[in-house]
Amino acid sequence: MWYLGYLLYLISTNSYFLIVKIISPFNKRAKLFVEGRKDLIDLITKKIVHDSRKSIWFHVASLGEFEQARPVIEQIKLICPYHKIIVTIFSPSGYEPRKNDSIADYIFYLPNDTKKNAQALIKLFKPSMVFWVKYDFWFHYLTQLKNNNIPTFLIAASFHSNQIYFKKYAVFYKQLLSDFSFIFTQNETSTKLLKTININHVKTTGDTRFDRVFNTLKQTENLPLIELFKGNNLLIVIGSSYKFEEEMLTSFLNEYQGKNYKLIIAPHFINEERLLEIEKIIPKKTIRYSNANATNISNYQSLVIDNIGMLNQIYKYADISFIGGGFKNKGLHNILEAATFGNAIIFGNKIGYFPEAIEFVKIKGALCVKNQEEFNSYFNKLLTDDLWRNELGDKANQEIITNIGATEKIIKYISKAYLHLN
Repeated sequence: MWYLGYLLYLISTNSYFLIVKIISPFNKRAKLFVEGRKDLIDLITKKIVHDSRKSIWFHVASLGEFEQARPVIEQIKLICPYHKIIVTIFSPSGYEPRKNDSIADYIFYLPNDTKKNAQALIKLFKPSMVFWVKYDFWFHYLTQLKNNNIPTFLIAASFHSNQIYFKKYAVFYKQLLSDFSFIFTQNETSTKLLKTININHVKTTGDTRFDRVFNTLKQTENLPLIELFKGNNLLIVIGSSYKFEEEMLTSFLNEYQGKNYKLIIAPHFINEERLLEIEKIIPKKTIRYSNANATNISNYQSLVIDNIGMLNQIYKYADISFIGGGFKNKGLHNILEAATFGNAIIFGNKIGYFPEAIEFVKIKGALCVKNQEEFNSYFNKLLTDDLWRNELGDKANQEIITNIGATEKIIKYISKAYLHLN
Protein backbone atom coordinates (compact mmCIF):
# COMPACT_ATOMS: atom_id res chain seq x y z
CA MET A 1 0.00 0.00 0.00
CA TRP A 2 2.89 2.37 0.75
CA TYR A 3 4.32 2.01 -2.76
CA LEU A 4 0.92 2.56 -4.34
CA GLY A 5 0.49 5.73 -2.29
CA TYR A 6 3.97 6.90 -3.29
CA LEU A 7 3.22 6.24 -6.96
CA LEU A 8 -0.03 8.19 -6.75
CA TYR A 9 1.81 11.01 -4.99
CA LEU A 10 4.40 11.19 -7.78
CA ILE A 11 1.72 11.14 -10.48
CA SER A 12 -0.39 13.83 -8.82
CA THR A 13 2.48 16.20 -7.97
CA ASN A 14 4.20 15.85 -11.34
CA SER A 15 0.87 16.33 -13.12
CA TYR A 16 0.27 19.49 -11.09
CA PHE A 17 3.64 21.00 -11.99
CA LEU A 18 3.16 20.03 -15.65
CA ILE A 19 -0.29 21.63 -15.85
CA VAL A 20 0.99 24.81 -14.23
CA LYS A 21 3.81 24.96 -16.78
CA ILE A 22 1.41 24.43 -19.69
CA ILE A 23 -0.96 27.21 -18.63
CA SER A 24 1.77 29.63 -17.51
CA PRO A 25 1.80 31.61 -20.80
CA PHE A 26 -1.88 32.39 -20.27
CA ASN A 27 -2.15 32.69 -16.48
CA LYS A 28 -0.31 35.32 -14.43
CA ARG A 29 -0.08 33.29 -11.22
CA ALA A 30 1.09 30.18 -13.06
CA LYS A 31 3.70 32.27 -14.88
CA LEU A 32 5.03 33.60 -11.57
CA PHE A 33 5.08 30.06 -10.20
CA VAL A 34 7.13 28.74 -13.12
CA GLU A 35 9.46 31.70 -13.63
CA GLY A 36 10.11 31.95 -9.88
CA ARG A 37 11.54 28.43 -9.93
CA LYS A 38 13.87 28.78 -12.92
CA ASP A 39 17.44 27.95 -11.83
CA LEU A 40 16.18 28.35 -8.27
CA ILE A 41 18.83 26.22 -6.56
CA ASP A 42 21.55 28.25 -8.30
CA LEU A 43 19.88 31.50 -7.23
CA ILE A 44 19.63 30.34 -3.60
CA THR A 45 23.27 29.22 -3.67
CA LYS A 46 24.46 32.64 -4.87
CA LYS A 47 22.48 34.45 -2.20
CA ILE A 48 23.49 32.44 0.85
CA VAL A 49 26.74 30.66 -0.03
CA HIS A 50 28.84 33.21 1.89
CA ASP A 51 26.55 33.24 4.93
CA SER A 52 28.07 30.55 7.13
CA ARG A 53 25.52 30.81 9.94
CA LYS A 54 23.29 27.85 10.62
CA SER A 55 19.67 28.53 9.88
CA ILE A 56 16.19 28.07 11.21
CA TRP A 57 13.93 27.27 8.29
CA PHE A 58 10.21 27.98 8.03
CA HIS A 59 8.10 26.66 5.19
CA VAL A 60 4.63 28.02 4.39
CA ALA A 61 2.16 27.38 1.61
CA SER A 62 0.93 30.93 1.08
CA LEU A 63 0.19 34.29 2.67
CA GLY A 64 -2.12 33.10 5.43
CA GLU A 65 0.40 30.55 6.66
CA PHE A 66 3.16 33.18 6.47
CA GLU A 67 1.18 35.27 8.93
CA GLN A 68 0.69 32.22 11.17
CA ALA A 69 4.45 31.73 11.17
CA ARG A 70 5.28 35.35 11.94
CA PRO A 71 4.78 35.37 15.74
CA VAL A 72 6.84 32.17 16.05
CA ILE A 73 9.59 33.63 13.87
CA GLU A 74 9.67 36.74 16.04
CA GLN A 75 10.18 34.67 19.20
CA ILE A 76 12.69 32.29 17.61
CA LYS A 77 14.80 35.28 16.57
CA LEU A 78 14.96 36.35 20.22
CA ILE A 79 16.11 33.00 21.58
CA CYS A 80 18.37 32.07 18.62
CA PRO A 81 19.86 35.43 17.61
CA TYR A 82 22.91 33.95 15.86
CA HIS A 83 20.94 31.89 13.35
CA LYS A 84 19.72 33.17 10.02
CA ILE A 85 15.99 32.90 9.37
CA ILE A 86 14.96 31.40 6.04
CA VAL A 87 11.39 31.21 4.78
CA THR A 88 10.32 29.19 1.76
CA ILE A 89 6.92 29.75 0.19
CA PHE A 90 5.09 27.50 -2.23
CA SER A 91 2.53 29.85 -3.78
CA PRO A 92 3.04 33.12 -5.70
CA SER A 93 0.13 34.60 -3.72
CA GLY A 94 2.30 34.20 -0.64
CA TYR A 95 5.72 34.86 -2.11
CA GLU A 96 5.05 37.99 -4.15
CA PRO A 97 3.66 40.21 -1.35
CA ARG A 98 6.18 38.93 1.22
CA LYS A 99 9.39 38.36 -0.77
CA ASN A 100 11.02 41.46 0.75
CA ASP A 101 9.61 41.12 4.27
CA SER A 102 12.19 42.03 6.91
CA ILE A 103 11.01 39.31 9.30
CA ALA A 104 13.43 36.86 7.63
CA ASP A 105 17.01 37.03 6.38
CA TYR A 106 16.06 35.18 3.19
CA ILE A 107 12.74 34.39 1.51
CA PHE A 108 12.59 31.99 -1.45
CA TYR A 109 10.15 29.97 -3.44
CA LEU A 110 10.29 26.29 -2.47
CA PRO A 111 11.96 24.30 -5.28
CA ASN A 112 9.89 21.46 -6.69
CA ASP A 113 9.75 18.37 -4.50
CA THR A 114 12.49 16.02 -5.72
CA LYS A 115 15.09 14.07 -3.76
CA LYS A 116 17.87 16.02 -5.47
CA ASN A 117 16.34 19.40 -4.63
CA ALA A 118 15.66 18.37 -1.05
CA GLN A 119 19.22 17.19 -0.50
CA ALA A 120 20.64 20.34 -2.11
CA LEU A 121 18.47 22.69 -0.08
CA ILE A 122 19.25 21.04 3.24
CA LYS A 123 22.96 21.18 2.45
CA LEU A 124 22.68 24.89 1.59
CA PHE A 125 20.46 25.90 4.50
CA LYS A 126 22.20 23.82 7.21
CA PRO A 127 19.07 24.10 9.36
CA SER A 128 19.20 23.52 13.11
CA MET A 129 15.41 23.36 13.17
CA VAL A 130 12.63 23.43 10.62
CA PHE A 131 9.05 24.60 11.02
CA TRP A 132 6.25 23.59 8.66
CA VAL A 133 3.07 25.65 9.05
CA LYS A 134 -0.36 24.00 9.01
CA TYR A 135 0.00 21.79 5.88
CA ASP A 136 1.69 21.63 2.42
CA PHE A 137 3.56 18.40 3.15
CA TRP A 138 6.24 17.40 0.63
CA PHE A 139 7.56 13.83 0.79
CA HIS A 140 11.17 14.27 -0.30
CA TYR A 141 11.77 17.31 1.90
CA LEU A 142 10.29 15.70 5.00
CA THR A 143 12.09 12.41 4.35
CA GLN A 144 15.48 14.07 3.89
CA LEU A 145 15.02 16.20 6.99
CA LYS A 146 14.26 13.07 9.02
CA ASN A 147 17.19 11.16 7.48
CA ASN A 148 19.47 14.02 8.51
CA ASN A 149 18.10 14.02 12.08
CA ILE A 150 16.98 17.65 11.83
CA PRO A 151 14.20 18.53 14.30
CA THR A 152 11.16 19.35 12.19
CA PHE A 153 7.99 20.74 13.69
CA LEU A 154 4.49 21.21 12.37
CA ILE A 155 2.74 24.19 13.94
CA ALA A 156 -0.87 25.40 13.79
CA ALA A 157 -1.93 22.01 12.42
CA SER A 158 -5.62 21.39 11.83
CA PHE A 159 -7.10 18.07 10.73
CA HIS A 160 -10.52 16.64 9.84
CA SER A 161 -11.69 13.05 9.91
CA ASN A 162 -12.40 12.91 6.18
CA GLN A 163 -8.80 13.73 5.21
CA ILE A 164 -6.75 11.03 3.55
CA TYR A 165 -4.37 10.66 6.52
CA PHE A 166 -7.11 8.93 8.48
CA LYS A 167 -8.08 6.34 5.88
CA LYS A 168 -7.01 2.75 6.57
CA TYR A 169 -5.26 2.44 3.22
CA ALA A 170 -3.29 5.71 3.46
CA VAL A 171 -0.02 4.27 4.78
CA PHE A 172 2.11 6.60 2.65
CA TYR A 173 0.33 9.75 3.79
CA LYS A 174 0.49 8.74 7.45
CA GLN A 175 4.26 8.56 7.06
CA LEU A 176 4.35 12.23 6.10
CA LEU A 177 2.95 13.05 9.53
CA SER A 178 5.20 10.58 11.36
CA ASP A 179 8.25 12.28 9.82
CA PHE A 180 7.69 15.35 11.98
CA SER A 181 9.60 15.46 15.25
CA PHE A 182 6.62 17.04 16.94
CA ILE A 183 3.21 18.40 15.92
CA PHE A 184 1.46 21.37 17.54
CA THR A 185 -2.27 21.44 16.75
CA GLN A 186 -4.88 24.17 16.76
CA ASN A 187 -7.50 22.15 18.65
CA GLU A 188 -8.19 18.98 20.63
CA THR A 189 -10.12 17.43 17.73
CA SER A 190 -6.96 17.42 15.63
CA THR A 191 -4.88 15.99 18.46
CA LYS A 192 -7.34 13.15 19.06
CA LEU A 193 -7.51 12.33 15.35
CA LEU A 194 -3.72 12.06 15.13
CA LYS A 195 -3.64 9.72 18.09
CA THR A 196 -6.11 7.38 16.37
CA ILE A 197 -3.39 6.68 13.78
CA ASN A 198 -0.65 6.38 16.44
CA ILE A 199 0.78 9.85 15.91
CA ASN A 200 1.43 10.55 19.58
CA HIS A 201 4.17 13.18 19.33
CA VAL A 202 1.51 15.88 19.43
CA LYS A 203 0.28 18.68 21.67
CA THR A 204 -2.67 21.09 21.47
CA THR A 205 -1.36 24.65 21.62
CA GLY A 206 -3.89 26.67 19.59
CA ASP A 207 -3.72 28.82 16.48
CA THR A 208 -0.84 31.28 16.21
CA ARG A 209 -3.01 33.52 14.02
CA PHE A 210 -4.73 34.76 17.18
CA ASP A 211 -1.35 35.97 18.44
CA ARG A 212 -0.60 37.54 15.08
CA VAL A 213 -3.81 39.53 14.84
CA PHE A 214 -3.64 40.55 18.49
CA ASN A 215 -0.15 41.93 17.89
CA THR A 216 -1.47 43.71 14.80
CA LEU A 217 -4.00 45.51 16.98
CA LYS A 218 -1.19 46.84 19.17
CA GLN A 219 0.91 47.94 16.20
CA THR A 220 -1.81 49.43 14.00
CA GLU A 221 -1.25 52.82 12.42
CA ASN A 222 -3.82 55.44 11.58
CA LEU A 223 -5.02 55.73 7.98
CA PRO A 224 -5.99 59.39 7.52
CA LEU A 225 -7.68 58.91 4.14
CA ILE A 226 -9.84 56.09 5.52
CA GLU A 227 -10.81 58.31 8.47
CA LEU A 228 -11.83 61.08 6.09
CA PHE A 229 -13.76 58.65 3.90
CA LYS A 230 -15.72 57.20 6.80
CA GLY A 231 -16.59 60.46 8.50
CA ASN A 232 -19.53 59.91 10.85
CA ASN A 233 -21.05 57.11 8.80
CA LEU A 234 -21.30 53.40 9.42
CA LEU A 235 -18.51 51.70 7.50
CA ILE A 236 -19.04 48.41 5.70
CA VAL A 237 -15.95 46.53 4.54
CA ILE A 238 -16.09 43.59 2.18
CA GLY A 239 -12.69 41.97 2.52
CA SER A 240 -10.94 39.52 0.16
CA SER A 241 -14.08 39.48 -1.92
CA TYR A 242 -15.13 37.70 -5.09
CA LYS A 243 -17.67 38.80 -7.70
CA PHE A 244 -20.49 36.68 -6.21
CA GLU A 245 -20.18 38.35 -2.82
CA GLU A 246 -19.92 41.83 -4.29
CA GLU A 247 -23.12 41.20 -6.25
CA MET A 248 -24.84 39.84 -3.15
CA LEU A 249 -23.96 42.92 -1.11
CA THR A 250 -24.88 45.32 -3.92
CA SER A 251 -28.24 43.60 -4.41
CA PHE A 252 -29.08 44.41 -0.81
CA LEU A 253 -27.65 47.94 -0.74
CA ASN A 254 -29.47 48.97 -3.92
CA GLU A 255 -32.75 48.44 -2.08
CA TYR A 256 -31.64 49.76 1.30
CA GLN A 257 -33.12 53.12 2.31
CA GLY A 258 -31.89 53.43 5.90
CA LYS A 259 -29.10 55.33 7.64
CA ASN A 260 -26.03 56.62 5.83
CA TYR A 261 -23.17 54.24 5.24
CA LYS A 262 -19.84 54.10 3.46
CA LEU A 263 -18.51 51.00 1.68
CA ILE A 264 -14.95 49.75 1.17
CA ILE A 265 -14.30 46.90 -1.27
CA ALA A 266 -10.96 45.08 -0.91
CA PRO A 267 -11.05 42.31 -3.57
CA HIS A 268 -9.08 39.08 -3.28
CA PHE A 269 -7.55 39.56 -6.73
CA ILE A 270 -6.29 42.99 -7.74
CA ASN A 271 -5.85 43.52 -11.46
CA GLU A 272 -7.33 45.96 -13.94
CA GLU A 273 -9.94 43.51 -15.21
CA ARG A 274 -11.15 42.80 -11.68
CA LEU A 275 -11.20 46.48 -10.71
CA LEU A 276 -13.27 47.41 -13.77
CA GLU A 277 -15.66 44.58 -12.94
CA ILE A 278 -16.13 45.90 -9.42
CA GLU A 279 -16.79 49.42 -10.66
CA LYS A 280 -19.62 48.03 -12.83
CA ILE A 281 -21.08 46.02 -9.96
CA ILE A 282 -20.91 48.90 -7.46
CA PRO A 283 -21.65 52.01 -9.49
CA LYS A 284 -22.60 54.35 -6.62
CA LYS A 285 -20.06 57.20 -6.47
CA THR A 286 -17.00 54.93 -6.46
CA ILE A 287 -13.30 55.83 -6.40
CA ARG A 288 -10.13 53.78 -6.30
CA TYR A 289 -7.80 54.31 -3.38
CA SER A 290 -4.94 55.17 -5.74
CA ASN A 291 -7.00 58.07 -7.11
CA ALA A 292 -8.17 59.35 -3.75
CA ASN A 293 -6.80 62.28 -1.80
CA ALA A 294 -7.75 64.38 1.21
CA THR A 295 -9.73 66.78 -0.98
CA ASN A 296 -11.94 64.34 -2.89
CA ILE A 297 -12.30 61.16 -0.86
CA SER A 298 -15.17 62.27 1.40
CA ASN A 299 -17.32 62.95 -1.69
CA TYR A 300 -17.57 59.25 -2.55
CA GLN A 301 -19.75 56.52 -1.11
CA SER A 302 -17.65 53.54 -2.18
CA LEU A 303 -13.89 53.06 -2.09
CA VAL A 304 -12.09 50.29 -3.95
CA ILE A 305 -8.75 49.23 -2.46
CA ASP A 306 -6.41 48.64 -5.40
CA ASN A 307 -3.30 47.61 -3.45
CA ILE A 308 -2.12 44.76 -1.23
CA GLY A 309 -1.40 45.12 2.47
CA MET A 310 -3.95 47.63 3.78
CA LEU A 311 -6.91 45.42 4.57
CA ASN A 312 -5.92 44.35 8.07
CA GLN A 313 -5.50 48.03 9.03
CA ILE A 314 -8.77 49.07 7.39
CA TYR A 315 -10.71 46.75 9.71
CA LYS A 316 -9.84 49.19 12.48
CA TYR A 317 -12.39 51.60 11.01
CA ALA A 318 -15.09 49.09 10.03
CA ASP A 319 -18.40 48.55 11.80
CA ILE A 320 -19.48 45.60 9.65
CA SER A 321 -17.17 43.23 7.77
CA PHE A 322 -18.34 40.83 5.07
CA ILE A 323 -15.47 38.33 4.73
CA GLY A 324 -14.98 36.83 1.28
CA GLY A 325 -14.57 33.21 0.22
CA GLY A 326 -17.21 31.70 2.46
CA PHE A 327 -19.35 30.48 -0.43
CA LYS A 328 -16.45 28.43 -1.86
CA ASN A 329 -15.27 25.09 -0.50
CA LYS A 330 -12.19 25.69 1.68
CA GLY A 331 -12.27 29.32 0.52
CA LEU A 332 -13.08 31.47 3.55
CA HIS A 333 -10.49 34.17 4.15
CA ASN A 334 -9.14 35.46 7.43
CA ILE A 335 -11.91 36.45 9.85
CA LEU A 336 -9.61 37.05 12.81
CA GLU A 337 -8.31 40.44 11.68
CA ALA A 338 -11.83 41.89 11.61
CA ALA A 339 -12.66 40.22 14.92
CA THR A 340 -9.63 41.79 16.58
CA PHE A 341 -11.11 45.22 15.97
CA GLY A 342 -14.57 44.23 17.22
CA ASN A 343 -16.28 44.25 13.82
CA ALA A 344 -19.65 42.60 13.35
CA ILE A 345 -18.68 39.77 10.98
CA ILE A 346 -20.68 37.97 8.32
CA PHE A 347 -19.62 35.29 5.81
CA GLY A 348 -20.86 32.40 3.67
CA ASN A 349 -21.82 28.99 5.01
CA LYS A 350 -19.07 26.73 3.65
CA ILE A 351 -16.96 26.81 6.79
CA GLY A 352 -16.44 23.12 7.58
CA TYR A 353 -12.66 23.41 7.21
CA PHE A 354 -12.42 26.52 9.39
CA PRO A 355 -12.73 25.65 13.09
CA GLU A 356 -12.35 29.28 14.13
CA ALA A 357 -15.33 30.29 11.97
CA ILE A 358 -17.43 27.45 13.38
CA GLU A 359 -16.55 28.56 16.90
CA PHE A 360 -17.36 32.22 16.18
CA VAL A 361 -20.81 31.25 14.91
CA LYS A 362 -21.32 28.96 17.91
CA ILE A 363 -20.63 31.75 20.42
CA LYS A 364 -22.70 34.22 18.36
CA GLY A 365 -19.64 36.27 17.50
CA ALA A 366 -20.26 36.05 13.74
CA LEU A 367 -23.06 35.43 11.24
CA CYS A 368 -23.09 32.64 8.67
CA VAL A 369 -25.45 32.91 5.69
CA LYS A 370 -26.42 30.48 2.95
CA ASN A 371 -28.32 32.60 0.42
CA GLN A 372 -29.39 36.11 -0.61
CA GLU A 373 -32.58 36.08 1.44
CA GLU A 374 -30.77 35.20 4.64
CA PHE A 375 -28.04 37.72 3.87
CA ASN A 376 -30.61 40.51 3.37
CA SER A 377 -32.30 39.72 6.67
CA TYR A 378 -29.09 39.69 8.68
CA PHE A 379 -27.59 42.72 6.96
CA ASN A 380 -30.68 44.83 7.45
CA LYS A 381 -30.52 44.10 11.17
CA LEU A 382 -26.79 44.86 11.28
CA LEU A 383 -27.45 48.31 9.84
CA THR A 384 -30.46 49.12 12.01
CA ASP A 385 -29.86 47.44 15.37
CA ASP A 386 -26.84 49.17 16.92
CA LEU A 387 -26.97 47.18 20.17
CA TRP A 388 -27.03 43.80 18.41
CA ARG A 389 -24.27 44.81 16.02
CA ASN A 390 -22.05 45.96 18.88
CA GLU A 391 -22.70 42.76 20.85
CA LEU A 392 -21.55 40.69 17.87
CA GLY A 393 -18.36 42.71 17.64
CA ASP A 394 -17.67 42.48 21.38
CA LYS A 395 -18.05 38.70 21.36
CA ALA A 396 -15.73 38.42 18.37
CA ASN A 397 -13.09 40.55 20.06
CA GLN A 398 -13.36 38.56 23.30
CA GLU A 399 -12.84 35.31 21.37
CA ILE A 400 -9.53 36.70 20.09
CA ILE A 401 -8.37 37.61 23.58
CA THR A 402 -9.40 34.21 24.96
CA ASN A 403 -7.35 32.33 22.37
CA ILE A 404 -4.03 34.17 22.38
CA GLY A 405 -0.98 32.31 23.68
CA ALA A 406 -0.28 29.56 21.12
CA THR A 407 3.13 31.00 20.25
CA GLU A 408 4.22 31.07 23.89
CA LYS A 409 3.23 27.41 24.37
CA ILE A 410 5.13 26.30 21.25
CA ILE A 411 8.27 28.24 22.13
CA LYS A 412 8.18 27.03 25.73
CA TYR A 413 8.00 23.38 24.67
CA ILE A 414 10.73 23.65 22.03
CA SER A 415 13.01 25.62 24.36
CA LYS A 416 12.78 22.97 27.04
CA ALA A 417 12.73 19.80 24.92
CA TYR A 418 15.04 20.74 22.05
CA LEU A 419 17.05 23.81 23.01
CA HIS A 420 17.39 22.82 26.67
CA LEU A 421 16.52 26.31 27.83
CA ASN A 422 14.63 26.87 31.08
